[in-house]
Amino acid sequence: MSVLRTIVSSSRALVTGAKDVARFREIATVFVGHGFGWFFAQLKLRRELQIDYAGADLTRAAIGSPDTGKRLVAAFAKLGPTFIKLGQILSTRPDLLPPAILHELTQLQDNVSPLPFDQVVQQLRSALGPGFREHFETLDETPLASASIAQVHRATLKDGTAVVLKVQRPGLRPKIESDLNILRAIANWVEESFVEAEAMDLGGVLRGFAKSLAQELDFRCELRNMARFRRNFADDPRVRIPRVFEDLSSTEVLCMEFAEGRKFSEVLASGEDTRPLVEVYFKTAYKMLFVDGFFHGDLHPGNVFVQADGGLAIIDCGMVGRLTPAMKDRLIDILHAVLNEDLESLARCFYELAIPTGKVNYNEFEADAIEIAERYLGGVPLSEIQIGVLFGELVTAATRHNVRMPSDFTMMFKAIVTTEGLAKSIAPDIDPIELARPFITQMVAERYSSDRIKQLLVTDFQLLSRAAHAMPRVLPAILSDIQDGKLAIGIAPGTLKTHHEATNLQVKTAVRAALTVTCLACGTYCLGLQLPTFGLLGIPIASAVFYTLALYGILRLR
Repeated sequence: MSVLRTIVSSSRALVTGAKDVARFREIATVFVGHGFGWFFAQLKLRRELQIDYAGADLTRAAIGSPDTGKRLVAAFAKLGPTFIKLGQILSTRPDLLPPAILHELTQLQDNVSPLPFDQVVQQLRSALGPGFREHFETLDETPLASASIAQVHRATLKDGTAVVLKVQRPGLRPKIESDLNILRAIANWVEESFVEAEAMDLGGVLRGFAKSLAQELDFRCELRNMARFRRNFADDPRVRIPRVFEDLSSTEVLCMEFAEGRKFSEVLASGEDTRPLVEVYFKTAYKMLFVDGFFHGDLHPGNVFVQADGGLAIIDCGMVGRLTPAMKDRLIDILHAVLNEDLESLARCFYELAIPTGKVNYNEFEADAIEIAERYLGGVPLSEIQIGVLFGELVTAATRHNVRMPSDFTMMFKAIVTTEGLAKSIAPDIDPIELARPFITQMVAERYSSDRIKQLLVTDFQLLSRAAHAMPRVLPAILSDIQDGKLAIGIAPGTLKTHHEATNLQVKTAVRAALTVTCLACGTYCLGLQLPTFGLLGIPIASAVFYTLALYGILRLR
């Protein structure tokens, strides 16, 4: 009943918080039309949004049917860029959605009808200036690709360099901001209405999604990502990142070298021998993950081009993940535990990496993690271990114990799953662990290198030095506050409430005991006075009253 009361009381606030009622109605109508009517029916917004539920399946069973993933993908694709990108982000979150839906989300296609060329020209003029054409010898009107956020056109610079122009669709930002407001309103309602949703941290998921989307809408972020990847692979001639032209780029236009070759996905579909390419692909992905700590967030074969000499060119670098040195250290510990089948260490390392969202019973968490790890590691040859799938199940299990993984780690797990899945499907004789071993070895060597230890010592010394430098100023102030009685100690609200209740109970007990003793004393005192007696007991009536009150007090105390 409390859930229903919350739904009814918050329905109007939900519409108000969403701001754009017309867009909210469109979103709700699309989801209802794709079989998610039960969910929106719970919002109790039929009158506010004027949703037509005629012919819709409003049973909860429809939400969990075998084709739920396909229907969700279709709804996301129809609703445009915000929801397409949301689907891509959710495909990296095994802690939020079951494997069958995650698999469908990875198939989400971002192909839409192309923009008219005059709108493309208008965007180029707005971003690069009215004389933008003087920089180009040619500019193809037919797009190479057309996605929900941008459209790609081939061009040639005045010096003959073949380039592509990634041009953002006009008017995206207001629509995306409206969609984010609606998603925030729905997430708030879900967290208030369903207890099980609290551990999912939907608000945190949306904050991370909004940040990622803002970076994708600013093409300068992708420009910086590509420049960093070029530096990271400057010494590897087999991996090419297209050069970017900063003077011909802006927040809404990105100019980069044209990547010659065929898409890796097309080469795979042709049935050619791809083993050498798969090894380069693996080593590229592992270097990003294990060495650089800066990796492509969507390195599927459609974003990789095979060039004539067997090299790989990587595009679409808007979505990236980052691992801090501390996170890389935890990753080393996890991989070491996997390779040595040290299940207790694996569980402990995962827990140290996780972010608690509530009270955690570590013994239950460890038992669950060990049970999952035994299924994937127990007696399994190293060449057959699926690290990405194992990590995904551990992430999912963590949410049952009020802990979640950092978003960059869940993206990393998705990247590993994508890489492993590719290997298993086209080159089953390749051992992913063996290909990863040199990079893991390099990580361990860097972790214990003299330079790294020296860096850690310098960092710790700087922290201690700053603390020691501040002590002469801080210590007198602390002592002065203690002397003046001004020093306050903060207590968590829950702890304070418990302490307050215990104190109240102690005070009530003490008062009741004092009153009981007082009644006993008064009753006894009245025995010696010439007062009217109670006929049956032969004692003064006053004594009988006081003894009765004392008996009641004793019973309450007990």
